[in-house]
Amino acid sequence: MQKVSDIIKQRVERIKLEKENQTTTLSFSSFPSFSDVDMAENKRKVEIKYFKRLSNLPKKINNCTFEKAIVKSDKEKKIKVMLEKYCKNFETALENGIGLYFYGVRGTGKTFYSLCVYNELCKNYRVYRTSLMNIYKRIKKTWKMQDQDEEDVLNDLLKADLIILDDLGKEYLSQEWGKEKLFDIFNMLYEKEKCLIISTTLDPEQMSEYLSINGSDDVLDRLKENCKGLAFNWESRRKEVKKEIFEEIFG
Repeated sequence: MQKVSDIIKQRVERIKLEKENQTTTLSFSSFPSFSDVDMAENKRKVEIKYFKRLSNLPKKINNCTFEKAIVKSDKEKKIKVMLEKYCKNFETALENGIGLYFYGVRGTGKTFYSLCVYNELCKNYRVYRTSLMNIYKRIKKTWKMQDQDEEDVLNDLLKADLIILDDLGKEYLSQEWGKEKLFDIFNMLYEKEKCLIISTTLDPEQMSEYLSINGSDDVLDRLKENCKGLAFNWESRRKEVKKEIFEEIFG
């Protein structure tokens, strides 16, 4: 006959084994399956491609890389290094909604360097390059559509990891609609801590006037809070570039 002590020992071992099996089952169930991981990865790749199609990109976008930058001053070198660091540490910027604000006269490389950032980050992130005017046009276009509305346009801004607004300040903004819409958009991006890169020819004083709504500087203050200002304060080299192209064509 089996001893009582042996029976008790067997029961204890069985209970212990059942608990171990239960723990193992719970641990494995807490991890996503490979199919879930693959689906999430595929979804992200599709979204990255979507924003590439949605973005306003120049024909020579592939020429805009940090490696191809022709640096002609210490000031420009300093900005280039800062932009490379921004790309390298973009995860931290993404977590905190930190962006950049380029300002300077035309032809100093603001658009080129914003496209360098675009090319560097669009490989792994949802980067949306557009303009305020293009956003307004998309919104107005939805007024005549039944399958799309203004929320769809704004949701694209919210889904993007980084928004690049090119040449801000050249648009005419009516006080009644444009200014209010500008405040709504910037306020939404601020509250959602979205990363934003702005390039403009307006100096800080002109930008203050442009973004002022009913005498309030709320938009500008929020822009300064989340975006690091970079002054492209050297002479335009646009004529120089065109001169090289003319020489290449005509000799």
